[in-house]
Amino acid sequence: MIPQALPEISLPARLRAAVRQRLGYAEPPWGLDLLITDACNLRCSYCPMWGERAPVLRKPTLMGVEDAERVLDGVAGFRPMIRLFGGEPFVHPRWPSIVAAVRERGMTCTAVTNGMRLWSDAESLVRTGLYAVGVSLDTEGDAHDADRGTDTFGRLRDGLEALHEAKRRLASDTPRIEIFTTVHEGTYDRLIDWARRLSDWPIDTLRVQHLIWFSSNQLDASMTLLNSALPSPHLFRSEDRTFCRDELPRVDPAVTAGQLSALRRADLPFRVELHPDLPAEEMRRYYGEREFRRRGRPACTTMESYAFVDPAGRLYPCLTFDMGNVFERPFLEVWNGKRFRAFRRLVRRERRLPLCHRCPD
Repeated sequence: MIPQALPEISLPARLRAAVRQRLGYAEPPWGLDLLITDACNLRCSYCPMWGERAPVLRKPTLMGVEDAERVLDGVAGFRPMIRLFGGEPFVHPRWPSIVAAVRERGMTCTAVTNGMRLWSDAESLVRTGLYAVGVSLDTEGDAHDADRGTDTFGRLRDGLEALHEAKRRLASDTPRIEIFTTVHEGTYDRLIDWARRLSDWPIDTLRVQHLIWFSSNQLDASMTLLNSALPSPHLFRSEDRTFCRDELPRVDPAVTAGQLSALRRADLPFRVELHPDLPAEEMRRYYGEREFRRRGRPACTTMESYAFVDPAGRLYPCLTFDMGNVFERPFLEVWNGKRFRAFRRLVRRERRLPLCHRCPD
């Protein structure tokens, strides 16, 4: 039986750290996502929560401000970066209070949004002291609206301009603006053109993320491993339905490699990040092999450095396995609890689960 805590015995620091790692412990995370609501004001076709393949949510949930403050009190001692997520975080009627609570505890706060509330909330976004806002945006015009809804592209562009103007008026450098673009069938062959079109937009970073999916064989192999390590592992956000596919996407790896190479060389007025930043040969396998596996890559460390809290208080790693409720128990108690430590021991042993090889982290 593995103890909940190491006995207080005198051990050299390095040996103690090695023992703790072997038992599945981790230092407090540097970052934490607060999913303050799973409600959303869009119905994007590809969304894992509200899209065409997503499970139907009976009733959207809002995280209470008091519950959020309880979590923030539990993590303030190690001051992680806090990112507000959803759903759409800005449909939460009290999101400014949650940002204020983060800032009052001396932590940095960012958010990820679909951009539909940027125009109406521009001044609040600046005044609250948000450090950065990430906007999910893959393409423009009719192609964008076909996936996300009529005139959503125009509303987003107007919102970014309004936010830029509010920053100028209030003499603020923040929030910094990041565009998140996913490589998929509709974008892979026009990434450099898309980046150049963004050159006159008021943005600071373009983050290009490769498509995430895994095969049914990878899912089955992962669940076999997880069942051997965790009691009743269950993906409560149904990634097994939304990200599992056995057909390869219609993405030409050679064309994609050329587009990414052009992005790396381009002289653009904003920073470009690639996630993951793969060598050309490995990227070709990424889109060309159904059972893709990374080569020569270090073990995943996301489950040791980052965590997520859903609106009901469930703490989970990148995959939505419930590790315990941080509204009911202290954060660090759940973070290094029996269930989370068992998950870490498994991932450390395997380096990555089969379904994790296309993870962007």
